[in-house]
Amino acid sequence: MKLRMHPAYEQLIDRATRSHERNRSPAGITADDVGRARLYCYAFRLHTIGTFHATRQALQERPLAGPVATAYRTRAAEALEDLVNLAMEEVPQDFRAVISTLYRYHRHVARAAESLDAAANDSKDSTLAKIGRRFHEIVEQITAGSGIHVTQDLEAPAQASFVVPNLGIIIVPLVYGDHHSWNLAYLAGEARHVPTHRHHHGVEIHLGFNPTHGMTVLGKHRAPVEEGYAMPIPPETDHGWVNTSDQIHHVPFIFGSLKHGGWGVFLDVEPQPRPVDELTLVERDGVPFRQMVYLERQIARAEAMASSWHTTLVPHTVTNREGSGGLELGLTRINPAGYAFPTGGFRIVSVVRGRGTVSIDGIERAVAAHDHFGVPAGMTATMRQTESAPLVVLDAVIKRSG
Repeated sequence: MKLRMHPAYEQLIDRATRSHERNRSPAGITADDVGRARLYCYAFRLHTIGTFHATRQALQERPLAGPVATAYRTRAAEALEDLVNLAMEEVPQDFRAVISTLYRYHRHVARAAESLDAAANDSKDSTLAKIGRRFHEIVEQITAGSGIHVTQDLEAPAQASFVVPNLGIIIVPLVYGDHHSWNLAYLAGEARHVPTHRHHHGVEIHLGFNPTHGMTVLGKHRAPVEEGYAMPIPPETDHGWVNTSDQIHHVPFIFGSLKHGGWGVFLDVEPQPRPVDELTLVERDGVPFRQMVYLERQIARAEAMASSWHTTLVPHTVTNREGSGGLELGLTRINPAGYAFPTGGFRIVSVVRGRGTVSIDGIERAVAAHDHFGVPAGMTATMRQTESAPLVVLDAVIKRSG
């Protein structure tokens, strides 16, 4: 089963292939090629704990079925491991993004897909065939796209999520930048809470959207939360969420650390199983939660505006500790005239209200509420409202102190 490819993606792979035939010559690789290749690379990168990990795990759970199928399964598992390891490398801002990083992503993806197909054909294992088809579907959302890859926080897609060890909660990766990510803690079934835990070098911002009924934990305190929130969490700080209603409440969260080169969200997590009832109960507006933001109120304020407008909800200084870096959360109202984000480090954007278009270095696509996408460092991103309802977005960057 051959991977479907967008003409732009196919052209990049063709140019990378011809470059390798000429001893990896960068001749003919343009700035536009580099920009689009970087977008594709970051799209693949989000599947570090998405389909690359989940597919490899699904393979391990299938019984072996003969030497030929086993050999192909081993080849697929090796390719998937190579894909995971690529996330530890930076995505270059020059021709290497095309002829090295994207080229390797494509080669490993193609090798994994072909090996999964061959293993299923030889073994006649229908479940293995289903695993292979699902892998194809997920990676084709990238290879058949224009470069701006959009994800949603509405569900936990099959074969594209991660169960955090020792916590037992499902994490859906949405965007993975250089040192920070936007994710969804998908709380359904028996996993209705986020068990109390801490990160030694990671910083977080937990988000909640209405309706919400629960208790949030921060340090030695807990507080009732009955409306939308954004809660910044420095390193070495216990935190969690207790659902106090029958409604499912998923927790979007931003994680980051300049001390991590990979998905620190599971590399740097320590459960803190202390009973929540032992924590001091305070009001949401109490001193321990003074940095917590009334998120829905801020969104409503932005919706009421006619012009484009941006504000910082959580400054990066709130979470930065000893070189960890700090997460900065912004809120922007964007009208039909449009808005240009500042260039700088990798920026993650989450659409919370309305519909519009995003353009990144001239590549454009439509977006709507619940969509997430990334803007690589140094690339220019603009957005504009395209329907009558106001367009409101959140965005996150990680910054060093000073």
